[in-house]
Amino acid sequence: MPGLRGRVRGIVASAGGSVLAQVVAALSSLLLQLVAARELGSAGFAALTLLIATLTVITTLHTAWVGDSLTVLDRFDPRVRAALAASLVATLGLGAVVGGILTITLDAAGPPGALLFGVLVVIWLLEDTLRRILAARLEFGRLAANAVVDFSVVFATLGAFWLAGELRLETMLLAMCAGSLAGVGQAVIGLPREELAWPGLREADLRRLVTFATWRAAQAGLRPLTLMLTRVAIAAMVSSAALAAAEGARLLLAPALTLVNGVGAFLLPRMVRLRESGQPLRPRLALAASLVLTAVTAVTGVIAVLLAKPLEPFVTGGNFPLEPITVAGWAAYSVSIAATLPISMLATAYRHSRLVFAVRLAESVVGVVALLLLLGARPDLVDLAPFCIGMGGVVTSVILIVRLRAKGNHESAPSVERMSHVAPTDH
Repeated sequence: MPGLRGRVRGIVASAGGSVLAQVVAALSSLLLQLVAARELGSAGFAALTLLIATLTVITTLHTAWVGDSLTVLDRFDPRVRAALAASLVATLGLGAVVGGILTITLDAAGPPGALLFGVLVVIWLLEDTLRRILAARLEFGRLAANAVVDFSVVFATLGAFWLAGELRLETMLLAMCAGSLAGVGQAVIGLPREELAWPGLREADLRRLVTFATWRAAQAGLRPLTLMLTRVAIAAMVSSAALAAAEGARLLLAPALTLVNGVGAFLLPRMVRLRESGQPLRPRLALAASLVLTAVTAVTGVIAVLLAKPLEPFVTGGNFPLEPITVAGWAAYSVSIAATLPISMLATAYRHSRLVFAVRLAESVVGVVALLLLLGARPDLVDLAPFCIGMGGVVTSVILIVRLRAKGNHESAPSVERMSHVAPTDH
């Protein structure tokens, strides 16, 4: 019993550290957007929203390709490590270039802002990679500390700009750069030498990494890409003011989404450890986590809807309205994510990313098409946009459970020895 209690306490502490890291990161994002909503007006807030959406898509693809690969595969295998290093160099370069181009294309900022955003992408992705190493090592307490360092530097820098009367979009990007740079420094100082050793790139086993990472990146990028397309569509087909109102409503669901993301960041490395120990695929455990997350998210959504109007002056500073129906739409979207995330993490840990991609692609296509039809026919109903992209999440969860049960009945979890010698496959 003492041993069992110790393991339970360890799991709870790890989960708490993971959620705390997500809470701090989400709080930083939330406060940045609240500052933008109040100080930059609807146009400035809409521009920052588009930049954050772009950064989220780039980061998600990078995390799925590099971060999930170093978690699921053997990052100390010389050939895998070389492939991870080559991928890191590629994503840093591509991320900076694509980020700068999209900044200009979306008219979110001018050339200086685009250059600054490209720099932010590079530092942000480096910090994200180091955080994923901490998560893979199950050092969630240090992961939370890293998030606190980033947060502290961001808002110390932002406060200095505010006192100097220089609070604008570009200075907010500078503050984010400073925070990420501090996070990189804190992580590098604390990690052991073997985690930071740079391999010879000639040994890279790119085929092995690509086999796993392609489907993982594809399925992980669907939701942030859907959100980005939603924001671009609202700004283009309605107005930047409508986008600001929709995003202001989304901020009220930040606590629920933070909890879901924190649990997801904890579940993947834990499920990988179960797989490596020879544990069979158990969809029932993921379903239980899904039900708990869904219930908590639903309650949070109801509270957010009830508080929408009372919190409107604080959130927007009177620059745009918060509609309860839009908040309800984001609540439904959050519930759809909560219903699916633990199950998709289980599928990813057991290398069934292709299955997750297939069901999420259908979900995303349905949501985006519904949104475009709504805005094309009735742009005045833009408040219903979140309902469109939240469609199908629960159905996706059910499909994954059914398919994973079938796979679990016919497959046993690979052993540690086999996983370290055989290239990954998706079933």
